[in-house]
Amino acid sequence: MVTTNRIRAACVDDVRSKLRQRSDGYQAIVVVSGVANALTGEAGRRDHAELVRATAENLGVGPESVLAACTGVIGPRLPLSRVTAALPRVVQDLGEGWVALHQAASAILTTDTTVKMAGRSFRLTDGRRASVVGIAKGSGMIAPVLSPPQATTLAFLLTDAPLTGPGAQEILRAGTDQTFNMVCVDGDTSTNDMVLLLANGAAGGPPADSDPCVARAVEATLEDLAQQVAADGEGATKLLTVEVHGAADPGQARQAARAVTRSPLVKTALFGADPNVGRIACALGYSGAEFDPSRLSIVLVDGARRFPLLQEGRIAEELPHGGGSRLRLRLRQMDHVRLRIDLGAGTGEATAWGCDLSHGYVHINSAYRT
Repeated sequence: MVTTNRIRAACVDDVRSKLRQRSDGYQAIVVVSGVANALTGEAGRRDHAELVRATAENLGVGPESVLAACTGVIGPRLPLSRVTAALPRVVQDLGEGWVALHQAASAILTTDTTVKMAGRSFRLTDGRRASVVGIAKGSGMIAPVLSPPQATTLAFLLTDAPLTGPGAQEILRAGTDQTFNMVCVDGDTSTNDMVLLLANGAAGGPPADSDPCVARAVEATLEDLAQQVAADGEGATKLLTVEVHGAADPGQARQAARAVTRSPLVKTALFGADPNVGRIACALGYSGAEFDPSRLSIVLVDGARRFPLLQEGRIAEELPHGGGSRLRLRLRQMDHVRLRIDLGAGTGEATAWGCDLSHGYVHINSAYRT
């Protein structure tokens, strides 16, 4: 799954091309952090081809089996000589297990403040044991719109469940659509967004493409990673979860949830611990979702406690008087804010994740290249 941005890094175009070939023979992913290799023209494409070739040579596999990803500043070319010189040591140091995965997750970070990892073990329907693990990076320029051959968000999943190429593609497409495509830090869709899933079949047995246990495990791992990306948004102090219920259909629920997580006014209110329900309602109103405002309800969820902000189109009684001082105090203490929204228009549901917009975000991005 790769970005739909028309401005794409060389690595994205190469992955798109390889996915169209529907090969089942991918053996490796190489990631360069610090340089996006986007807007680098033909020279950038040559650099990418050499990166893939050198990686394949050091691993003893064909270049068609190597997928590459890049993340960092748009414009500069890859420091190719430094990267290729390091490859023999990188290959020699390849390891197994959680420690090796942590090292990889650390190496791909840019402005991130935390390593992002997730995984789970599960049983297939027929009793076979399998597992899926994943790493991700992402902190700014996060509003993925990912599509099959068709962040910066990067996520890489590995599973020993036996899957065919088309089966893995469909499982990843469905899972990504419910997770990474529902994350927004700042509303910018990167030139380099990419989510990859490799399956080696080591669990044994026939393909499990249609086994719902695999799909659930992959989606749960993706959701875990997606939430970690949202929580680590550049300068973020709060994770925002928006649950929309009662939409006319799931598509409209997605529109509504994403509109709230993308709104700069909602994000800044969240940073200021201001329970400004008018901004939330405004975002819902322009989201494109159809609903009757007189049936709209919005609730702030804090564990087992519920704080109504809007009840069937009317602002909760305490909010106009003093701005909801009790809620302000509680919001200041919360690092995860959860909104439950009922549009009162049907049974469609969706969840989106975002974060607040702080002084830190402006500082990081005003000085990013310096």
